[in-house]
Amino acid sequence: MKLLAFNASPRKTRGATEVIMNRFIEGAREAGAQIERHYVSDLMIKGCTGCFSCWWNTPGKCVHNDDMDWVLPRMVDADIIYMGTPIYNYNIVHGLQRMREKTLPLAMPDMVIEGGETRHPSRVKRGQQTVLAAVCGFPDLANFRQAEGLFPDATHIFLPAAQMLFQDEGRSLLAGFLDDVWDAGYQMSMGNSLTDEHMRRLIVEYPDDVKRSIVEAHNERVARA
Repeated sequence: MKLLAFNASPRKTRGATEVIMNRFIEGAREAGAQIERHYVSDLMIKGCTGCFSCWWNTPGKCVHNDDMDWVLPRMVDADIIYMGTPIYNYNIVHGLQRMREKTLPLAMPDMVIEGGETRHPSRVKRGQQTVLAAVCGFPDLANFRQAEGLFPDATHIFLPAAQMLFQDEGRSLLAGFLDDVWDAGYQMSMGNSLTDEHMRRLIVEYPDDVKRSIVEAHNERVARA
C-alpha cells in the first residue's frame, strides 16, 4: 500500500497536526506501507483560475505549471491520501484549499447524478482511501463543519482543543484517541475497512464539564497575558 501524506499546517512540525499525522504514519509503517510525506507550505501551488483548460485543451493537466504537476500523478498512484490541517477561523488552511482546487484535472467535465447528488466523474478509476485529519482550538465539533463538508467521503479524524496534546493531563485523556489513530493507519494500510465504532472514536467529543474546564483554563491564560 502506498500512503501519500500532506501536513498543511503553516507551523509544520510544531503543532498538533504533526503529532496526529506521525501517529497515523507509525501505524501505516508497521503495516509495511510505502510512505511519502510533504509539508504543503513547502510546495508552490497556484490557485485555480477557473479557465477549465484541464478539461478542454489539455485533458487531465493544468496549464498553469506548479508543484501540482508532480503531486497529481502521485495522488493517482497512492492507495491512501492523508491530509492534515488546522482549522483557522472555521475553515481549512489556505494551502490545502489551493491543493484541493488544483485537483480539478482529475475530474471529467461530464455531470452524473449519484445518490441524488450531481458531481463530476473521476478520471481515477481505481479505489482510493482519503483521510482528513483536522485540529482546532475550540473544544466543540461544530468547528469542523466546513472541513467535513469539503471532504464528505473521507475518513475523518477530528480533534477539538488540540492544545490538550501538549499538556500532561490532556495527553493522558487523549491517549486512547492517539492509539486509535495509530490503528487506523495500520488497518487502512493492511487493506482493512475501519469499523463504524473505530471511525466514531477518531472524532473526539468532550463532555460538557471538560469543555468548561478547557474554556476556563484558556481564559485564565488570557487574563495573565
